[in-house]
Order: sequence, then structure tokens, then C-alpha cells
Amino acid sequence: MRNKIQLLLLVMVPFFTLAQVDRSLLKGKIVADSLEVANVSVTNKTAGIVTMTDVKGDFRLMAKEKDTLVFSGINFHSSHLIVSHTHLADEDLTIRLSVKINVLDEIIVRPYTLTGNLETDTKKLKVKTIDINVKAAVAGLSAPQVKYSAVKEGMKSVLPTTESSLTGIDLKYLGSLLYQAVFKPKPKSRKIEFITDKIFSDAVKEKFSESFFTETLKLKPEQIDLFLAYCDDGSAANRALLNPKKEFELIDYLLKKSEEYLKKNQ
Repeated sequence: MRNKIQLLLLVMVPFFTLAQVDRSLLKGKIVADSLEVANVSVTNKTAGIVTMTDVKGDFRLMAKEKDTLVFSGINFHSSHLIVSHTHLADEDLTIRLSVKINVLDEIIVRPYTLTGNLETDTKKLKVKTIDINVKAAVAGLSAPQVKYSAVKEGMKSVLPTTESSLTGIDLKYLGSLLYQAVFKPKPKSRKIEFITDKIFSDAVKEKFSESFFTETLKLKPEQIDLFLAYCDDGSAANRALLNPKKEFELIDYLLKKSEEYLKKNQ
């Protein structure tokens, strides 16, 4: 029995050796927005070879043309790459992975637990009664003096300091003073336009169907994720294309990028 096992191993070793002869060393680097790319799994699905990226995201793997590589990690969406001659010749192969965003459930915190019964809930609330006259007396003022203090101070500018305090009243200034006291201008609120909090690749995939990528952009289904990662440069101008008002500009941008991507991955 032992001799049979040894004979079987001797027969199988040449086959394993031949399977690796036509493969060459593929060097590459994985990048991602704002996250470390260490310990990302790189698998040659065709050859059954697995390796991990180092702290800088670099990896090395034996591969040949038409091998399928799978890139996966806990914090990233998995991506596939079919190896071409260009990839093997490229000494600076870069793979961009999309980051997973974990959305937490909404939590509402209330200071009181309400029962829904108005009478019961009202009794639970602590209410303080403030006597305005008492507070004003402590400060040495009466309630009306507190309310119209701004107008009273402004009257000093309206009535010139002369021997006769009623000589010459600036009615124009008095009118503007009363207008400001009664009609206080409301500060203008600045409207901020919200686009989306999703990453570029996910937002684009929601906007367009798969047929748009395969028929219009001439991409293969397994190339879609890598193409969108290739398009995302992380700039503010890039995210501005996700605005619904700029959909035509986004389509034009994707068409140009698809031509570049297909030429590079021929």
C-alpha cells in the first residue's frame, strides 16, 4: 500500500509542475479610499492560489492570461479581474476596491417616556413658574423697562443734550429706531444642496441598468465593478457628477472613461 502511494505521488508531481511553468509573477497594488488595504485576500481562482496584501497593499501572485483573480476583504466589495497580456506586462498594476458602508439603525432618544395620555404625561413634566416682576425687581428694573430698553437707550441719540431737552427731535432717526425694535430682520438661511452619502460606484450602479454598462459602454459583467472603481478618483468634481441635474455630464464622463479603460485592458 505504501509503495502505491509513493508511485501515485511520483506520477502527480510532473502535472503540478507543468501547471505552474506557463505562469509568470504578477505584481500589483490595491488601493481604497481612506482605509488601509493590508491583509486583503488575492485569489487566483483558476490556479487555486491565494495570497495576502502587505501593509502597503502590494501583492505578488503567479498568473497567466485568462486566469480569474478575486480580490476580497472584510471592509471591501469583492472584485474580479480576468488577467490579460497587458496586466502581466504592467509593472504598476493598480486595483481600486470599493469600501463597504455600514449603515446603523436610527435611534431616537427622548428625555421622557410618554404614555400617549395627555393628562398623565403632563403631570410627569417638571414646570417652573417665573415671576417677571420679581426678577426685574431684583435687577433694579421694572418689566416694561426690560422689554423696551433698546428703545429707551436710543432716545438719548434722538434728543440732543441741550439745556432744553425737547429742542430739535430727529424724527427720521426715531422712525428707523422704532422700526428696528419692532421688525427685526430674520437672518437668511443658506440652502445646502444634498447629493448623496453613497460612494461613487454604488451611486452610479443605482442610476443605470446593467444593459447600459454592457451595451452602451461595451463592458463585460465582471468588469463593471473594476471600471467604476477606475472612474472614482475621489475628487469633489467627481462626486458633483452624482447630482441629478448633471446626469448628461455623468454619461459623457462614463463614455470617455470606458474608452480609456477598454484600451488599457485589451
